[in-house]
Amino acid sequence: GGEPTIPKNQHAIVNFLNWLEGTHDAYPFNEIETNGTLYIDDDLFDRINQINCSVKLENSGMSKNRRIVPQALERIMSHKNYWFKFVISTEDCVQEIERDFIKPFNIDPKRVIMMPGLDSQDDFHERTRFCLETAKKYGYIGLTRLHVSAWDKLTGV
Repeated sequence: GGEPTIPKNQHAIVNFLNWLEGTHDAYPFNEIETNGTLYIDDDLFDRINQINCSVKLENSGMSKNRRIVPQALERIMSHKNYWFKFVISTEDCVQEIERDFIKPFNIDPKRVIMMPGLDSQDDFHERTRFCLETAKKYGYIGLTRLHVSAWDKLTGV
């Protein structure tokens, strides 16, 4: 948990990667998941293999100017290997994603992943089917949330 692009976290990750590189023969593939609201500095940006950007939508309760930071999103899109992940619950979520992210930032649909908004097994199949059908309709990648299928609401697994 937590946001890896907070400046002190960026610094700590770079220090860890420097240590790892100096003490191990094999350098691991590394990726970060960020909400895309903070700029990633060169030191970290140049060291990560993949950026997964999981932005917050209106339903998060955050204001639009806190959720959408163009400089941070454009920086992510300049990386050679980035993905945008959106958790969707309704068709309105998809309209918001298209209006606020895909179109204004010209995000490649092949780099967009959709996952169902759910946190229990109660509606797992219904929400997953909606997500996969919606992703197919819009030309995005649809994924499921297998951890919910396997462990329901259990955390820490």
